[in-house]
Amino acid sequence: MLALRPHAPDRLNTRPELFETKTPMPAEGEALIRIRATALNRADLLQIRGLYPPPPGESPIPGLECAGEIEALGQGSDGFEVGQRVMALLAGGGHAQKVVAPVGQVMPIPGGLSFEEAAALPEAALTAWTNLVREGELAGGETALVVAAASGVGTFAVQLARELGARVIVAGRDRERLERLKALGADACVVLGEDFVHEVRAIGSGRGVDLIMDLAGGADLGQRMGALKHGGRCVLVGVLAGMQTDVDLADMLRRRLRLIGSVLRARSRLEKAELVADFSAFAAHRLEDRRLKPVIDRILPFEEIADAYRQLREGGVWGKIVLRVA
Repeated sequence: MLALRPHAPDRLNTRPELFETKTPMPAEGEALIRIRATALNRADLLQIRGLYPPPPGESPIPGLECAGEIEALGQGSDGFEVGQRVMALLAGGGHAQKVVAPVGQVMPIPGGLSFEEAAALPEAALTAWTNLVREGELAGGETALVVAAASGVGTFAVQLARELGARVIVAGRDRERLERLKALGADACVVLGEDFVHEVRAIGSGRGVDLIMDLAGGADLGQRMGALKHGGRCVLVGVLAGMQTDVDLADMLRRRLRLIGSVLRARSRLEKAELVADFSAFAAHRLEDRRLKPVIDRILPFEEIADAYRQLREGGVWGKIVLRVA
């Protein structure tokens, strides 16, 4: 089968390339999926530079999500059948023609969704669910602020927060892109800058927000936490703007703020299965009737994966880049 070649740390500037490799076989509790579509994530960019290795025992091939058909099942893989249309959250291996996935991380594709739409969901949707619900404990009636909200994860987080009954504020560098998020459920948008905290607080009558889901990190994270209300939570999910910051610890103590670091890929298969089950119970019918939907910027052939990586690296992507696997 064709797959994206894993790159070693000493090949940081190597152009992504496909190579022929053996088809994996499903072990107990796993499904072999014939991939029809897959999607790109910024974590994939880090992996091909040697900066984000997969968890021990998982496929070294990049790719954190896919959609396709089950081709074979290992023992103990109850609840699925060969030929079934599915999408899967992966710890690796998605940028290939076939992949094995733990059945706990496999979900039936809701009726009406194409393979391309389904492929754009698992990583974005489960990242949003994990950090809004499991880590952020977002409840109906609260206000959530999503930073770097035009990404694949961000666009789904906006919709999910809306469906959870929260008020949603979105933040980023480009007002035009932020305004587009209002169609997905954002109530207000704020451009990052010196007056950011004042503007966010003004939207909430000076109270501040209950939860920040921050995909940016960087030097200004501490400043953004000033937008939290007393007892508020900030879940740090990404470091697009950098890995170093200054946080006013006295302010954290005085206002009883919580800063929570969170990654999805490194979690155990058991924990991921629990997250997938909880998300599916909440979201399956909402995906089917389109209250929740993937946001896709463009769809490219799998053979153009190197160009897809380049486009993601250059930025400006609205939602997800999806690859159609022939």
